[in-house]
Amino acid sequence: MSNSKAKSQGSTGRLPIASPTLPSFDALLPRMRAIWESGDLTNGKTVAEFESLVAAKMPGREIVAVSSCTSGLMLALRTLDVQGEVLLPSFTFTASAHAVVWAGCTPVWVECDADTHNIDIEDLQRKITPRTGAILAVYVSGNPPALDALETIARKHGVRLILDAAHAMGTTYQGRPAGTFGDAEVFSLSPTKTITTCEGGIVSLREPEIGRLVRIGRNYANPGNYDCQFIGLNARMSELHALVGVESFKMLDANVRERQRLVKLYRDKLKGVRGVHFQEVLSGNTSSQKDLSLRIVAKEFGATRDEVRAELTKAGVETRTYFAPPVHLQTAYKPWRTQTGPLPVTEQLATEVLNPPLWVGLTTADVERVAGIIAACQPSKVATGA
Repeated sequence: MSNSKAKSQGSTGRLPIASPTLPSFDALLPRMRAIWESGDLTNGKTVAEFESLVAAKMPGREIVAVSSCTSGLMLALRTLDVQGEVLLPSFTFTASAHAVVWAGCTPVWVECDADTHNIDIEDLQRKITPRTGAILAVYVSGNPPALDALETIARKHGVRLILDAAHAMGTTYQGRPAGTFGDAEVFSLSPTKTITTCEGGIVSLREPEIGRLVRIGRNYANPGNYDCQFIGLNARMSELHALVGVESFKMLDANVRERQRLVKLYRDKLKGVRGVHFQEVLSGNTSSQKDLSLRIVAKEFGATRDEVRAELTKAGVETRTYFAPPVHLQTAYKPWRTQTGPLPVTEQLATEVLNPPLWVGLTTADVERVAGIIAACQPSKVATGA
């Protein structure tokens, strides 16, 4: 049985943006006690069990549990020996770019598509050069990018394809599960995701040898004899975190279905409200719906995203604006800001995207409340078409 920490607080109470969906604590206790008493707290049998469960969902891949998605991305870049430039969207969480820079590579920003919010394939192809070492694409809010095209482009140019799949546990692309594409896919298991280990990540790899390297890389690249094979990390997953993952993984399909149901409910309640655009999931694909990403297009809606957000905040509804500012406009990335030219779609999208509450346990009344506040922000002359 699942539980979410947050609970609906009626029609006027605080409504959080997210809440973890957790397995029963009582169900965890017997095995937690056994782990505790064994003294085997890191990278033991429970971590291996969790990896096996995930591997069954991602056939043909090497699965390695790590301490975070960020450390997984860092290890993937290192073990795949990526050098030079890495093409990636600026419309992403900062960890995507952090891993690139930590690996000693140069980020080259690629535009995003205004409808899917994912990497723009045409702009990507324009920016590939002999200096390109890898493409790093992202499942924004769980929505899969154009994976067939990305794999074709990577093969054509002989570069690695790495996928930041932080949001994508439970996503499918043309019937195939996320985690079965590219040279590496890296998932987050933090509390806002479709399943959680409290903190943690999963790395899914095409090549067994790269899987071996990531496995030792999470332990400083020490194969067991203290002769480190490369510059690794402390990226181990604890047995206690893995136990939460084992029980949480059983809830994955139900969690994703409920998130998709809630998004459909939001769509129904906001249908016909001009200027509210939902993220497009292309035919044949499914999104895990880690987030609900709306665009508030001011010239159509009659008010800005920030004005709508302010009204939601006043009403006690917590929201986010993923991803504002986009990475290339953040202070840390000033040295790489202008080298690939302007990103007008990315910068516009960052002013329009609004992420309202979405979590398992949200009620129909909660969705109606949020949708009603959004709709009420539209000036009547716009709403009526006058």
